[in-house]
Amino acid sequence: MLNIPFNKIAAVLTLLVWLLSREPKKLPKSLTLVLLAAFGVLGTVSEFSGIADGPVGMAEWEKFIKILVFSLVIAGLITTKARIDALLYAIFLSLGFHGILEGAKFIVSGGQHHVWGPAGSILGDNNHFALGMVALLPIVLYLYKQSSSRWVKLIFIGSSLLVMASIMGTFSRGGLIGIAGVGVYALFKSGKRVRYVLAIIPLLASAALFAPDRWSNRMDTIATANQDGSFMGRVIAWKQSTLIAMDHPVFGGGFHAVQNFEVWTHYARSFDKLNVIPTSPPDPFGPHAAHSIYFQVLGDLGFLGLMLFLAILVSSWRNTSAVIRLAHKRPQWRWAGELASSLQYSLIAYIVSGAALSMAYFDYMYMIFALLVVMRHMVSKPEPPHLVGPIARSP
Repeated sequence: MLNIPFNKIAAVLTLLVWLLSREPKKLPKSLTLVLLAAFGVLGTVSEFSGIADGPVGMAEWEKFIKILVFSLVIAGLITTKARIDALLYAIFLSLGFHGILEGAKFIVSGGQHHVWGPAGSILGDNNHFALGMVALLPIVLYLYKQSSSRWVKLIFIGSSLLVMASIMGTFSRGGLIGIAGVGVYALFKSGKRVRYVLAIIPLLASAALFAPDRWSNRMDTIATANQDGSFMGRVIAWKQSTLIAMDHPVFGGGFHAVQNFEVWTHYARSFDKLNVIPTSPPDPFGPHAAHSIYFQVLGDLGFLGLMLFLAILVSSWRNTSAVIRLAHKRPQWRWAGELASSLQYSLIAYIVSGAALSMAYFDYMYMIFALLVVMRHMVSKPEPPHLVGPIARSP
């Protein structure tokens, strides 16, 4: 049954039923959706006018377009709290399944199991998997807070602990940096910083105490990143992506341009243009991935693409802030404010950890972008007349 495309069958059936239904099919008015559409148009032009020929780039473009179409479908289809909850549970069951399973393996093996994501997916790499799990944790904790069942709450607590164990089991420095970024933002956002610090110190001490030695040794290399071949290889790929964008500032080189052998070797000859950051020469035997959501977009779609990508991130963050603000004094939208606050942590994880990972087209994040559009549209609607009054406004 491995060759049966269940996801495509489900997608086609869902779209067909939605199109045949009588409910309105109208996208919310949103700057984020306009930016996503423009991003898709630019990506299409970049791919068909880029310098990287071959099936790899075309396959990446097809995934890219499917992700954007799926995002637009979410914006038009997920129109109620029940549907939002269903989507969140689907995310938890699909991504969380792997985190729970791998976390359990890591614990049972006494920290010897090296966690990798599902083969053949964007999360197959251990670093990518770590980012995916860090970005998933806020949703797990949100579902925990929304549940009224004691047993369901216990399931979510156990799931979050196993997901955190799976992050540790990836031995990913990017995962640790992502958790640190989320932790710093949580401290900044918390109104009870002393209590937060007192609660987090024992957790960190326990993690350090029970972590296997090879995990600790791996994390220690963060302090000497400039001497680490893996990190400096990323810097070389960043410089190569920048050189591509300097020659093709508007449309870039096309998807996976920096991973195209001919493109890589061509720009390796002019590598000395960016000697402001000293590194060894590019690997002459094969190209490397961009290893950064920012440099990935820069090489693929040029400076214009990077501007659009950053604008999407900024507009999504503004959507979270708007939902939190609008829901603050309206009890019926309290859940939306809590979810938007949770999704801020997912965005922080993506923005921080993604700086060293090629996950610019991670479909989970585009679902979040679209979901925030829906939530802002929902909470921005005016109150019905019968809800406006002294009684409705009182706590």
